[in-house]
Amino acid sequence: MKEISIDSKKVQFLGIIISVPIVLFFLLMLHFRWNEFFTQNLKDIKASLQVFDNKTANTFLILLMPNLLVCIGIIVHEFIHGFFMALFSKRGWKAVRFGFLKKYLMPFANCKEPLTSKKMLVVSLAPFLILGFFPSIYGFLYENLTFLFIGFSMTLGAVGDFIYSYLIFKAGLNHKLLDHKSKVGFIIIN
Repeated sequence: MKEISIDSKKVQFLGIIISVPIVLFFLLMLHFRWNEFFTQNLKDIKASLQVFDNKTANTFLILLMPNLLVCIGIIVHEFIHGFFMALFSKRGWKAVRFGFLKKYLMPFANCKEPLTSKKMLVVSLAPFLILGFFPSIYGFLYENLTFLFIGFSMTLGAVGDFIYSYLIFKAGLNHKLLDHKSKVGFIIIN
């Protein structure tokens, strides 16, 4: 048995470093693909959120919606982790634990039984693919700013998962891994 983990503070630091190229990529894509459509998309979204007769209430709603989307996205992100953990584990949902590290403002899903490296890789990357990659592609192709925002924010939200996936690749894809209870990482069972 060997522990492979990374300190939560280091995850936050690496997350910032990894986020920079992601932000630059999205900004470049916006510039080259959406230069003329971007302003119109913002106007369309703003118009669709004009549901109250009060201008202040509408402004509040416009400012609230992106934050609400991100909060819902975070919950769905962790649920997707849990869903794949339950799908791959022998005990199903009984093997899944959800929680929140208040100190680092990090929600988590934890699998209480070992899974193969390849299954853990799927568990780790599934939220990025479902909430980040595919909505981003849809947003770019169909010029939909809402999907692009969801894809962008959920790609940034998957930075910790990218680090976890890197740890899996570094350990090798032919092991059984037990998700660490309190750290970002796992224990190699065999």
